[in-house]
Amino acid sequence: MNSFKIIILLILFPLSVFSFTDETHYSKTFGETRHFRVFTPINYNAANNSKRYPVIYYFHGCGGSYRKDGTYSYSDYSLKEPVAIGRTFNEDYHFPSNADFENIAHNNDVIIISVDGKIKGMPKGCQVYFPSQADSWDGGYYNFSAYIKELIEVVDTRYNTKTGPQFRAVSGLSMGGQIAIWLAATNPHLFSSASEFCHSPSFFDVGDPAYQTAIDVQQLWRNLRGLPFRHSTNSGDYLKYYTSQLYETYSGAGFENENYLTDYCKHAAARSDLQFDFHLKHFSKTKEIVSCFSNINLYPNFEVWGYKVTSSKKGNGWIYLHDVTKNGLGIYTRERLPWGKSLPEFGITVTTPANYIPNETYSLSRYSYHDQSFSSEKLKADTQGKLIIRSSEGQGEEIGIVGKDLQPPVFVLMDTINENIYLKDLTETPLSYEVINLSKSAQTIDFTISTENKDIITIVENSKQVTIPALSKVTVNSFFTIKGKYAPDYKNTGFIKIGSSINGIVQDREQIIRVIVKKQDLISDTFGIKIFDGRSEDLSIFKYAWGKWDDPITSGNISEGIGNGNGKPEMGETFSIWIQTPSLFESKDISTWHPTVLINNKDNPDIIFEGIKKHRYNTGRSSLSAQMKLTRKPTKKNPIKIPIQVDFLIIDSLENDCHRNKADKFDYSYFDLVLHEDGSVVLEKNIRKGK
Repeated sequence: MNSFKIIILLILFPLSVFSFTDETHYSKTFGETRHFRVFTPINYNAANNSKRYPVIYYFHGCGGSYRKDGTYSYSDYSLKEPVAIGRTFNEDYHFPSNADFENIAHNNDVIIISVDGKIKGMPKGCQVYFPSQADSWDGGYYNFSAYIKELIEVVDTRYNTKTGPQFRAVSGLSMGGQIAIWLAATNPHLFSSASEFCHSPSFFDVGDPAYQTAIDVQQLWRNLRGLPFRHSTNSGDYLKYYTSQLYETYSGAGFENENYLTDYCKHAAARSDLQFDFHLKHFSKTKEIVSCFSNINLYPNFEVWGYKVTSSKKGNGWIYLHDVTKNGLGIYTRERLPWGKSLPEFGITVTTPANYIPNETYSLSRYSYHDQSFSSEKLKADTQGKLIIRSSEGQGEEIGIVGKDLQPPVFVLMDTINENIYLKDLTETPLSYEVINLSKSAQTIDFTISTENKDIITIVENSKQVTIPALSKVTVNSFFTIKGKYAPDYKNTGFIKIGSSINGIVQDREQIIRVIVKKQDLISDTFGIKIFDGRSEDLSIFKYAWGKWDDPITSGNISEGIGNGNGKPEMGETFSIWIQTPSLFESKDISTWHPTVLINNKDNPDIIFEGIKKHRYNTGRSSLSAQMKLTRKPTKKNPIKIPIQVDFLIIDSLENDCHRNKADKFDYSYFDLVLHEDGSVVLEKNIRKGK
């Protein structure tokens, strides 16, 4: 047969092409060889440098690897596996999501990188991403938020990729969804979009023991301005509520936020084609460069949006860059978010991008939250136009940059313990805030309050003009008034945005604050309260654990607080509060005890927040117990109100499931307690229980 006939036959009857490519590289970040799998279009030609492709980085779930998405094969659940069209069959097509990714890569001219999250030598369990999950571990701790930068460089070097954040996305399933959220939050400047499939329970620990910090993905909304996000889960997924709750939590936080529910019975990356369509859509758009951002990070050193942070941080907790613009930023520290004490003082250095005039001298103005003082200094930009800003304030400070072509630095001060606003349902609530002017002249500012969450938040009064002298602070009573409307299933959360203009010029700084609307219903007569002030007691608790869905009631020894142990909060003591009341969410949860968290710190100066104790009572979320102190003694005429939040677990039965017949779910209730002169703590009269 001559060559001409062979060519004709190949055109009419093309041969199947080989499947994905498995790659290795030595990681300087991890100090070991790492693996990744590459899915390319069938017609991918390494020699054709003129044809380049966007890239989606994908992270597998618990027990999986870069070769397979989880621990199961399609046949394990009598499911039909997809066919990788036009490919030579590979044994790994028996496992999700290999064949799907082959087809998506080919049909959409995109490269998909399946990243290996396995951690060598970890004990039994998921064995991926977060070594802190192991009961005992003496190996290294894995900074995937640093590793992704290294991997991107490797992929861009070896493959014909379209480089730059506009052509890059990140996604993942379950625990891979967790790491995808974390990577997006710590590197929002590196991706054009991000997504998660059926992310796993909210709390997990990250980092070396010296600074390991608990992460609640619901708090990562702060980092995601400028990064479109998509959530996807399945009707029969036992973790489906975590995704729907995260979607509701992120809605209105200042970035595009989508959600999709697939009719599918397995915990899997179902309809990945639709999820990846979301990323493909954003590859065709210009990457948004934000003029104002916030970012939290637990690592001592990190970089975001061109700002490089180095520090001597050694303890657990967060460095918090707040509302960063060219004319300044807030620098705070927190043990936890949304509530938590500041960390002890340590050195923090922020090197800005080249936003300024090279060798130009600027004025740096500071406001200290610690002693409420103002100060000024001169600062010269380097030859590239970068500024080096140093801070050591543990409680935090607002820093204004004054110079040519910069807007006047004006800040609305935040609550340094709990930024959230809590509203009673259908109640108009006037809110007062302090505003500082860090410029060298008086400023008249027109503030505007807005929200994307108009279904639950009404801005009753949405504008205010304020005149503030140079380097000073004013208190604006009734700065704005808002009203909340409760909706169930986490739809009671939203955000307000505080924008401003000076002399008709809209300012870059837009401060975003989370709002929670508290629904109130009549409670039962059964309401127990226990104070732990240095004492211990065995309590009945609701423990929702793996394989024990139908028998969740157990007991545990609670030992908390520092004091005389008489069960009454007193001056100088650290105490916690546990309550017992039937849950509106779970019929089996009738007589068990629950820890509480203090809220509304700004409006409740009688109690200070000392810290958090964690109790692992369910499949992945820790129940949190606030440790608190009194700042004054209660009197007969002036008792102390203690507003608290309590989380309740829920066992939700799944119909027509093909994996696990119970779904994880939780929700919050809110109560106001009253501490009387005699040391007794009671439920405030006529207080009602939140759904």
